[in-house]
Amino acid sequence: MADGPQAAPVPEAPAVPAAVRPAGAAGSVTVREYGTRYLRISVRYHGDARFSWLRVPGPAHDRPQTAPPPAAGAALRRVDAAFADAASGAGAGAGSGAGRGARLALGERAAASESGERGGVVYRVPGAVSVARLLPSGDDTAYRLSVWALADLGRTLRQLHDVPWEFAEPVPPHHGVGRLLAWISGTAPDGDGARLRALAHDRLGARLWTRLTDWAVAAQEPPGRGGAVLLHGAPSTGWLVPSPAGDHSVLLTGEEVTGGDPALDLGWVLGELHELRSAAARGLGAAGQGPPVDYPAAAQALLAGYLREEDAAAAVEALPAGTARAATLRLAVHMRDFASFVGWHEDLRRYADLLAETLDADGAPTLRW
Repeated sequence: MADGPQAAPVPEAPAVPAAVRPAGAAGSVTVREYGTRYLRISVRYHGDARFSWLRVPGPAHDRPQTAPPPAAGAALRRVDAAFADAASGAGAGAGSGAGRGARLALGERAAASESGERGGVVYRVPGAVSVARLLPSGDDTAYRLSVWALADLGRTLRQLHDVPWEFAEPVPPHHGVGRLLAWISGTAPDGDGARLRALAHDRLGARLWTRLTDWAVAAQEPPGRGGAVLLHGAPSTGWLVPSPAGDHSVLLTGEEVTGGDPALDLGWVLGELHELRSAAARGLGAAGQGPPVDYPAAAQALLAGYLREEDAAAAVEALPAGTARAATLRLAVHMRDFASFVGWHEDLRRYADLLAETLDADGAPTLRW
């Protein structure tokens, strides 16, 4: 395995496997429901390749679901329109990467008839299944579709990061880092989260616990040279939805939008892929029990989309400074969220060891693809 990410060629988009296409139904029908104590997600099919993803706060959700500030929302729409225009002008469809990125599906406040008393945000998208489910499915075509979508995601993140946060509105907090800081400080009211905190503090030791704290605090501070840019805030395979037609992918966007260092967005996805790769290698969770997955190829596709052609040869050196640290924070946030919003699992002991190893190496393993 190479020591750094390589800008590999992006594969052509394959035809979508039949398993990804929902059976036809008259009217609207719920095709998937899942979630945690933090958030519940319902996916409905409305016919003609139209789907809605409804995200409703769970009992442990601790903040309102808010839309991006108006000026930031307008900037997001401009980025999305640019991708739509470029794809249309280039005739880009399945099998063509020219001018293509993941389209931005901006959430809207759900009607009471859709979400009930707890409210919620609904996204209108052309697919029922995210890359989080397709990537490890064991289906070769679903895997290739996922890799193609991750390249799209890389392009979209790069375009977002070219937009400086020069809006009148203040920068919203980064919610993932905020949850991590509350957990580190012991102010988060969570039972199993507190149990994990004690375990992680013991496994990391004082030196690495301090390092984790310092990195999280720094991530919430305004960026230095270059200033803040527009961030998705929580990009992940679970927010990335390929179209059943195989012609484009969509990134659910809105609730987490903020401004800051571009390393936070890119590192968030690389941290997720690093976690999945490490879990598979150690036999942890669903990743450890499923079929083999070429996670390096998935990460390389993301980076091939993100890096500009002139930066491809530089690989790691061309990534935003702090990407490895951000990826490590993503690993810590997901571990914390699982304990707090799903519950205790003995695998968390080994995840704490993985976090310690990654921190001890200054996050470097998250960039070795």
